[in-house]
Amino acid sequence: MKTLLLMRHAKSDWKQPGLSDHDRPLNARGRAAAPAIARKLLECGPNVDVILASSAVRVQETVALLQEQWSSGAELLTSPALYLASPQQIMSEVQSLHDTWHSALVVGHNPGMAALVCHLAAQDLEFPTGALAIFQFDTNTWSKVFSKGGAELMDFCKPRDLD
Repeated sequence: MKTLLLMRHAKSDWKQPGLSDHDRPLNARGRAAAPAIARKLLECGPNVDVILASSAVRVQETVALLQEQWSSGAELLTSPALYLASPQQIMSEVQSLHDTWHSALVVGHNPGMAALVCHLAAQDLEFPTGALAIFQFDTNTWSKVFSKGGAELMDFCKPRDLD
């Protein structure tokens, strides 16, 4: 079995003029939401073996806040290709993961992340900043997780559900 966790970065700051979109940091709400999601994962999610993250500042800050809550040493892979990636680009990155990892967390951006979550869940889901979806696949190979069509939505939460 492979477990794929898909998360949209926490809420970012739009108040700093002159910053590129890639360089926007988290705002106070985002800095509070990421640890709450991390604690939710500790309660109900699998141990994360690897984190695949966009290179954007808001994603890197989200991941750092998640990792502060965990004692496990998930490996972090930063991928510039995940910055504003399409669902196909996200899937390609996931399919390239090493099969020794059983659970992978991908932290990225909308609209690609939301489109992939809705596709895998086979339903329309609101996917705001900080949202998390956990899928399980009946395969032992990352390269085949999307080809079997057997994604099972195990859990779904939004930061406001945790308040």
